[in-house]
Amino acid sequence: MHRLSPMQRIYLDNNSTTRPAPEVVEAMGPWMGERHANPSSPHPDGEASADAIRAARGQVASLLGCRPSEICFTSGASESIATAFASVQATAPAERRKLIVSSTEHSAVKYNAKRAKDEGWDLVVIGVDEEGQLDRERLLCEIDSSCALVSLILANNETGVLSDLQGVGEACSAVGASLHVDAVQAPGKMVLDVGSLGCDFLSLSAHKFHGPAGVGVLFVRSGQTFRPLIVGGPQEDERRAGTENVAAIVGLGVAAQLAQAGSLDTESLAAMENLRNTLEQRLLASLPDSRANGAGSPRVPNTSNVYLGGLEAAYVLAVVGQEGVDASAGSACNATSTAPSPVLLAMGRDEAQASGSLRLSLSAHTTAQEIERAGDVVIAAAQALRSL
Repeated sequence: MHRLSPMQRIYLDNNSTTRPAPEVVEAMGPWMGERHANPSSPHPDGEASADAIRAARGQVASLLGCRPSEICFTSGASESIATAFASVQATAPAERRKLIVSSTEHSAVKYNAKRAKDEGWDLVVIGVDEEGQLDRERLLCEIDSSCALVSLILANNETGVLSDLQGVGEACSAVGASLHVDAVQAPGKMVLDVGSLGCDFLSLSAHKFHGPAGVGVLFVRSGQTFRPLIVGGPQEDERRAGTENVAAIVGLGVAAQLAQAGSLDTESLAAMENLRNTLEQRLLASLPDSRANGAGSPRVPNTSNVYLGGLEAAYVLAVVGQEGVDASAGSACNATSTAPSPVLLAMGRDEAQASGSLRLSLSAHTTAQEIERAGDVVIAAAQALRSL
């Protein structure tokens, strides 16, 4: 196989992180140099920084269909999720000791749920079927007056499967429980509206939608009982102490604006989905016993998760990486683990299938030529490994 130069590399790991958009980098530049004032300072330069944060808050609110006052900036979705869990645990009445998550959550939710269980909370894990869809009957049955928090992923980071959350917010509201939605993989790929979701909390990370790393969002519904995780100052309306990272927040705001436009560009979304399907179908046709995980469910248009028919994904990744294609075997947060994918195990795959699946995640900038070349590389790598 012909090895690609660094400038020719094909990046199909956008669910791990995305390249910051040029508009984002340009907008951040001044705030990393001469416009460096503390937004809490009363002088004109400080007020300019505060104004920049207010503008970004408005951009994120527009993306989510909420009020700017409901947006709290954080260091990323992991912090946002931890904050939502900690707030509910700190403020829930004694008779509410149940937390509900699904079996295919991101590790940020799973770890917080496990910590709560270790601290004596009742944890209910809702299973999924072989296509990654929630057991809605059990979920709705478990949402009762003993429930404090339901935390569910909207778009799965490994398979792209979209959870059917219709009616979950209403069920939570009816019994006084809170709903947190992990929407990290959704911006730019679908329209987001917190009102339609019926959620009390929602988490985002800028680097998942062409913004900078190290900054995120926690939506907190107006009127929601809240206790901050990080205290020590009045920032973020006393919801998250610490001097704000103005440059990163400005970049997040621009990325949110671009993501909102992207989610409404049906032509671009359809083109991305077509490229994803072209690659996926080619792999399935070329690799014996292969399977697309979650393809029977609605998915975000950029994500394909393919079982390679008996090959270890780690070996395939090593070969395709040398040939210029960046991909992954699952969540970036579990990338150093050799264990099978917990998401695929939860979907009923055996250990070989859960260890032998490749995640290929596109962006709106992925080209047909890149998809054709990536298909060549993955198929050649798989065939070479099969021949050993």
